[in-house]
Amino acid sequence: MCIAVTEHEIRECIHAGARTVEEVSECSMAGTGCGGCRETIAMLLENKGGLAGALDGLPRSA
Repeated sequence: MCIAVTEHEIRECIHAGARTVEEVSECSMAGTGCGGCRETIAMLLENKGGLAGALDGLPRSA
């Protein structure tokens, strides 16, 4: 089940200091439902939240 966490919410967690997929999940619940976005979260973390359009499969805003 998708939790529908937005790209903005994930980026906020990264900018607030989340450094692992698990930390982003704790902050936003992203990746805790179906888990389909965990790879994309990892890509964003590698790029410190600056990879534009990385979350094409997730909503950009609520």
